[in-house]
Amino acid sequence: MYKLYGMNRMNSLNFMKAKKTFIWGTALLSLLLVACNEESKTTEKSSSEYDRSETLYIGGFDWAPPSTFNPLDYDPNFPIDGNCRITYEALLVYNQLNGQLEPMLADSYSSDEDKITVHLDPKAKWSDGTPVTVDDVLFTFKADSLLPTPRHGNWNFLSKVTNDGDNKISFHFAKNKNPLIILNALAETSILPKSVFEPLIQGAKSGKSYDMSLITEFKNDSMPVVSGPYNLKTYSPDQIVLERNDNYWGNYKFNGQKPAPKYIIHSLYNGNNHFNSAMAKGNLDISSVFLPRIWDKAKDSIRAWSRNEPYHLPGSITTLFISHQRAPFNDVALRRAMVHAINFEKIKSRAVSNYTPVIQPGFILPFGTESKYFNKEDADKYGYSYDIEKAKSILKDAGYSWDDNGKLIDKKGEPVRSFTVECPQGWTDWEDAIKVIVESLHDVGLAAEEKFVDYSVWDKDLRLGTFDLAMKTQTAELSAASPWNRFEQVMGSVSFKAVGEEAFANQGRYKNDQADKLLQKIPALTDEKELKDAYRELNRIFMETIPVLPVMYRPTQYYQFSTKHWDNFPTEENPYAPPQSLVVAAGVKALWSIKPAK
Repeated sequence: MYKLYGMNRMNSLNFMKAKKTFIWGTALLSLLLVACNEESKTTEKSSSEYDRSETLYIGGFDWAPPSTFNPLDYDPNFPIDGNCRITYEALLVYNQLNGQLEPMLADSYSSDEDKITVHLDPKAKWSDGTPVTVDDVLFTFKADSLLPTPRHGNWNFLSKVTNDGDNKISFHFAKNKNPLIILNALAETSILPKSVFEPLIQGAKSGKSYDMSLITEFKNDSMPVVSGPYNLKTYSPDQIVLERNDNYWGNYKFNGQKPAPKYIIHSLYNGNNHFNSAMAKGNLDISSVFLPRIWDKAKDSIRAWSRNEPYHLPGSITTLFISHQRAPFNDVALRRAMVHAINFEKIKSRAVSNYTPVIQPGFILPFGTESKYFNKEDADKYGYSYDIEKAKSILKDAGYSWDDNGKLIDKKGEPVRSFTVECPQGWTDWEDAIKVIVESLHDVGLAAEEKFVDYSVWDKDLRLGTFDLAMKTQTAELSAASPWNRFEQVMGSVSFKAVGEEAFANQGRYKNDQADKLLQKIPALTDEKELKDAYRELNRIFMETIPVLPVMYRPTQYYQFSTKHWDNFPTEENPYAPPQSLVVAAGVKALWSIKPAK
């Protein structure tokens, strides 16, 4: 299973709804099973209500019966969570194809030494016909400063947000200047209607604090006031139905044309196999979950972004998080040996259907917009590759040995303890990758065991640091801050918490003073050579100390589509929009270009 993240400092809070699948009571289990196993019945029921030629079915952004559409909730349902932009819009959106921030509610932006200024599009309107105003923007960012939202941390880097007149809004840097975080905030903050949410927040105020339970009681599930092209029509345990706003203000950008689908329905299934079955039957038009052997699916009218390997556009790095504060993983020699022991090629072919290019050492994508920061010379000198003998040599030189059964013995003469490698149960691609990793680690005498658990258990283990090794894609999307945010999320000590305390970044509890200095320095650099040098040094530290174990490259979302009912999806041959499932960031503009299949 694949989950979509936002890109700000606390993006792990937005790991899309999967945990709700596992914390709903047993009273709903039968409903879930019906949704999982009888997806064809769901479509039959829906088809009588919604003309198939007007309805786009998507899946993979939610798995459980919806419970809230409140954007201030810790974990709202689709389409409110993550970086979905078809109801609540952001000022700007990131296009992963060209690395540019594109207009949404703002029609332009500019940067200078102490601030970033946006110009709010004067045509922007809410779904109730009232204008989106500067006050709405100011209120939204003020709310994030008052409440423990996933965006609250942005205010560590903002000193103030000001109304500069003429629809201009300036975001002023704090003393610890970090333009990258502010740019991300502009692209990932859903602008909210002040008229709806200010009374809600004021009603929850108690002295200087706010009762979040009162705020989250508001489910926002009856005709929300939104600025985007779609609004919530209805929902049930097995689907979320959105209806097009024919008076959407942004249609002027498309010569007055409306988005092609009148309805967007998110179907709710549990587990990759059920989503994939629905996809094969034509019950889903777009899916963002792992679908193996995409080249075999042409018979079902299914394809991905590209017709060639790796089929999906890679944009993130899935890793094994390492518990640095627990033995034996606090030994860098053991970590380096482990990364040499992993059979990356077997993961590529066996676990993810060759959907990943050959992985290169380090934490920078060696292709696309980040490739200018990748240094092949350093990768060869400080990096790693699958080499069992090299792994054993590192361990031997560090004082390890092996008993007669080939089990690893530590420097004190004691057997290295057994440990687990975990991920959420049902995420089949990750499960298969972990099986390969466990086999690989056994080859150097490490007693690793698979651990597939409920999402809620996995998420809690990561937050509290009560794990050994755990699979995760901390920063799943490319953004204006890439690759800085990827490094910061796994190496930055600003997010460091003791084991047992909740952490939403640096969940491996890694510390390195040199890395911290570079992470603080990079966001303010404007000279391209200085920036390349700084990233080179940061990537060298990564390769030498192994904060996490990179496993594979992944797309920002798996993006596969069926042409049984809709056509003209963005593809590698026709890249008019990025492969972001038509509901995320700059991918939304594809909704005006897809067409009912003939």
